[in-house]
Amino acid sequence: MTKDQKLKSKKQKYRRKILHFLFFISIFEILSLIFDFATFAALPASTNFKLQEYSFGAGGTTNSTSTNFKLNGIAGQIEFGRPSSTNFKAGIGLTYMMKTNLPLAPTLSNPSTNYDRLKIVINTGSNPTDATYAVQISTDPTFATNSNYVKNDFTIGPTLATTDFQTDTLWGSASGVSITGLARNTTYYVRAKARQGNFTETEWGPASSGIATSDPSLTFSIDSSTLTFTNLNASNAYTDSSKTTTITTSTNAYNGYVVNARETAALTAGATTIADYISPNSTPTVWSGTGFGYTTNDNNITGGTPDRFTNGGPKYAGFTTSSPGDPVADHPGPVLTAIANEQFTITYRVTTSSSQKAAKYTTSVLYIVVPSY
Repeated sequence: MTKDQKLKSKKQKYRRKILHFLFFISIFEILSLIFDFATFAALPASTNFKLQEYSFGAGGTTNSTSTNFKLNGIAGQIEFGRPSSTNFKAGIGLTYMMKTNLPLAPTLSNPSTNYDRLKIVINTGSNPTDATYAVQISTDPTFATNSNYVKNDFTIGPTLATTDFQTDTLWGSASGVSITGLARNTTYYVRAKARQGNFTETEWGPASSGIATSDPSLTFSIDSSTLTFTNLNASNAYTDSSKTTTITTSTNAYNGYVVNARETAALTAGATTIADYISPNSTPTVWSGTGFGYTTNDNNITGGTPDRFTNGGPKYAGFTTSSPGDPVADHPGPVLTAIANEQFTITYRVTTSSSQKAAKYTTSVLYIVVPSY
């Protein structure tokens, strides 16, 4: 090989080495570029707009902006995934990164042993205060059949509207609210979902324990079915005001109850009567004069001024013979704890003149309890 040929051969080898070196440099630069683009996603936002971009790939930018818009690109991040096993599911990717927290099982209870409603308390799952919640209710623990939705007035219906999503505050917070319009003596289950703006709605969360409504209930009694006044004479000023009747009521009527009283007739002996006390139930008075009347220790009674029998009393009224009678005891609703053995006392008074004919006078007083379910 000549000297020129040897020199040419060395130049070719040198060139090949240089090309190889440049090739390695190019690969290194490409790898660096890919690494630089493998950044994590940031939430898309600007002053006036929010743009959701569900994409993935090996390139992009984390922050492209203009005067009015801001666009967050993504790279190296999947948009959606739902790995699962027999008992668990995990949400991965941008879709689940922006979703609200899945609400835990609501608390369902029947503290008043109601027949047509149950109390629900939302378990927010540590979501922000502006998150809203919808509730599904069913008699089936799997929610596969007989499922309805709780409307924004807390009744139930077959469809779920956007207006049925409400904040935890509107759901009563820790105090909860009552879901109404339920069937009596029936077990129910509830579950909730949450959202906080667009593209954030969760699946239905776990269900509550099954809680049953009750049957309507009412018991009512008086302590004695007969009552005898003391003989009226000069030594007691022709007056007896010591006789009483105690009435006892238990009920789960949500709107409470009223006990009305009326007599079948005035106190009567043959053709002679003792007139009823002149003041009516709506405006009882401190006793004055003669007659047969009553007072009650219920200081919050319906039918007039709530404390009209007890304020400055006792004050008395005469019985009516008209149906359904006058209120002598009540418990207004809503009843949040079932009423159990609630008692009120009716006290009678009879006063006659010294000229009243001596005889045995009798009448019947009817007490009627009216629950409001």
